[in-house]
Amino acid sequence: MVRFVLGALAGGLAMLFWGDDMRRFANSKTRRLRMTAADTLKAVEDTAEDLLDRTKDQVTSTLEAGQDAIRPSPSRTRAS
Repeated sequence: MVRFVLGALAGGLAMLFWGDDMRRFANSKTRRLRMTAADTLKAVEDTAEDLLDRTKDQVTSTLEAGQDAIRPSPSRTRAS
């Protein structure tokens, strides 16, 4: 228990004295990582959008083909 209290006290003192330096260091080192993550998310968004567009086109063409298949042709509607 004493070690836990001493560790918490040491961490608090370190943040008090060097907290701003540590924040600046963390921001400068993670900037490239955050940019890479943002670029990856944009690429995923573009891919998903393209996939959804293609899927929509396929569903639309399949539904139109199904409608054409079950719709009676004009020549068959008259009784001969």
